[in-house]
Amino acid sequence: MSEPRPFIDAVDNRLVSGFFYRFSRFLAKRTFKQVWIQNEYGKPSAERSTLYFGNHNSWWDALTPLILNNAVFHQRPRAVMEWEQVQRYGFFRRIGCFSIDRSDPRSALKSLLHGVNWLNEEGGRSLFFYPEGKITHPQLSTLQFETGIGWMTQKLEPHVDLVPLVQHSHAMHHHKPSLFIGIGKPVETDRSAGKKEITQRLKEITESNLGELRELASPKTPELEILL
Repeated sequence: MSEPRPFIDAVDNRLVSGFFYRFSRFLAKRTFKQVWIQNEYGKPSAERSTLYFGNHNSWWDALTPLILNNAVFHQRPRAVMEWEQVQRYGFFRRIGCFSIDRSDPRSALKSLLHGVNWLNEEGGRSLFFYPEGKITHPQLSTLQFETGIGWMTQKLEPHVDLVPLVQHSHAMHHHKPSLFIGIGKPVETDRSAGKKEITQRLKEITESNLGELRELASPKTPELEILL
């Protein structure tokens, strides 16, 4: 039996984080015609922490949290990332990513608990989490959420908001694609309910928000705010 992989925690490094924020903005401006945003959450107060959850269908999902946090939210961020990626690319942990090993259920549970403890400790923190667990086809209307999001929700303190964050891109009107980001209102849910029930509710909200964002993104000039 192989030894479990060691958990890799995130570390705060303003120098590295600042560099990769500027690099991510530069790369986004080169890649996309524009980056549009709909923000119904606003800028959270220092007393609140936030679990952002949503669809996962692009390589960009690893960089948009960094852009959003520096440009909009201004919290102390963390993100969950596959163990192999954090191990291979050391800079990820310096911009707030910690590891999860989904091949080992016990290890994965410890990573999720680490995220819960991070959010519960005090206000002004955030965690970006993709409950699908892997990149999926960008045009799917039905998402497949793993129940880890429901398990985490059960253990969150009242000062932690649950906020859906959906992303969509297309090249309907230009040779370069545009990226669209929708940040929803905090979700009210019974945190004492079963993890499957909670997961299903959060999945349905995400699917609904994603459908609405796709509709808003269809016109040549969307009625959305330009982020980049």
